[in-house]
Amino acid sequence: MNNTWYDDTLINRFGPNEHLTNNYKCAVLIVGGGLAGLSLLYKLKKNNVDAVLIEENHIGSGASGRNGGFCLSGWAQDYDVLLKYLSKEEVVTLEKIAASGVKWMKKKCLSKGYEHTNLQSGVLKCFLTNNIEKVKKHVIAQNKLFHQNEEFLNKENLNKYVCSDKYTCGVFRQDSFQFHPLNFMHALAKDCSKMGASIFENCKFVSYQMDGAKINSSVFNENEMVNIQSEKIVFATGGYGGKEIKDLKSYWLPIKTFIGVTKPIGNELQSVLKKPLGFSDNRRAGNYYRVLPENRLSWGRGISAVGKFTYSNLKRAISKEINYFFPELRNVEIDYVWSGNMAYASHYMPYVGSTKIGNEEKNVFTLMGFGGHGMNTAPGSAMVLADFILGKNNKYEVFNRFRRKWNGGLIGPYIAEMKYKYLQMKDYFDVA
Repeated sequence: MNNTWYDDTLINRFGPNEHLTNNYKCAVLIVGGGLAGLSLLYKLKKNNVDAVLIEENHIGSGASGRNGGFCLSGWAQDYDVLLKYLSKEEVVTLEKIAASGVKWMKKKCLSKGYEHTNLQSGVLKCFLTNNIEKVKKHVIAQNKLFHQNEEFLNKENLNKYVCSDKYTCGVFRQDSFQFHPLNFMHALAKDCSKMGASIFENCKFVSYQMDGAKINSSVFNENEMVNIQSEKIVFATGGYGGKEIKDLKSYWLPIKTFIGVTKPIGNELQSVLKKPLGFSDNRRAGNYYRVLPENRLSWGRGISAVGKFTYSNLKRAISKEINYFFPELRNVEIDYVWSGNMAYASHYMPYVGSTKIGNEEKNVFTLMGFGGHGMNTAPGSAMVLADFILGKNNKYEVFNRFRRKWNGGLIGPYIAEMKYKYLQMKDYFDVA
């Protein structure tokens, strides 16, 4: 993994002060030090559960610390699609989970110890469509269904925020925000540690064995194999999970997304991005961008299931896209470029709950599949799963409504790539 802008601006890095010893025991073992795993750890420790988290690399080294830094309500799958095979009540339940994640994240960002998360409110979704009336009607319907306050912007009002002749209208979401995800991750890890949680980095999960009511997990740490015994285990490995989650590995794909950060730009940046908001467009594999300190522009683009990408090619592609939307920003130089793996299922929804539905391994859980919309849905879902583990309710069962479909095995990534290319082509003709 190459260095990201987040790595170079990380403040107050989390550093574990414990050493994982053999025959370690706990009530809940959480595998994965991303946002899902840490959020679950936080909620369980708040309720005095003896929970332990292990991470193969470092806190936030996966997609949770390498994303575009946006947090807004919703799921990767559109609500219009969800309403086709879920009841209205179920869709509303899902929206409440997603919205609770935004609320929790925002509250944490404004808390003591999270000052370096650099929260800025407001995300604006820009549309490249000529069917402006359809967008307006969709905003009205969604506000009514979910009691939201999204604001439709016509071209004239949109130009008060962003100037590009490619956009025809927009939707403004004041309750959403942008932030520094890696600083957030390390602040959250410190928060958990202060509550007495044990977090171990550089610990690779290898396998587990059921032993009656106990689970024995083998973990490779500092060139030795150690055993962790727990009552429950939760896999929160995102797009980085391996054969240790064989029960789910065949149901999702690791999909890459790409982000670049420019060198500092002059005053012309403020002439096209007039407000310090987060911006995105309405395409499935569209762009998402925002202004960073030093007048840099962060630009996220594309998704891919296959292929290798050189840094030089990505830099050229990102620079070309910026120039397409904002020709005023000529000859923009890209200083950083990186990618991150997200876990996607074919229905774009996560797997939350038992790894084997209806199977005897009732204490083995998963909390993953948040690709495309994870910085609210991961913590929102983590709180729901925590409530189940705590014996409070079964709200997590709404996720069992998403049937598990085979990912296509070895040809799965190529099928996914063809699907994304089709969506890109569809986006093109929708705009044309």
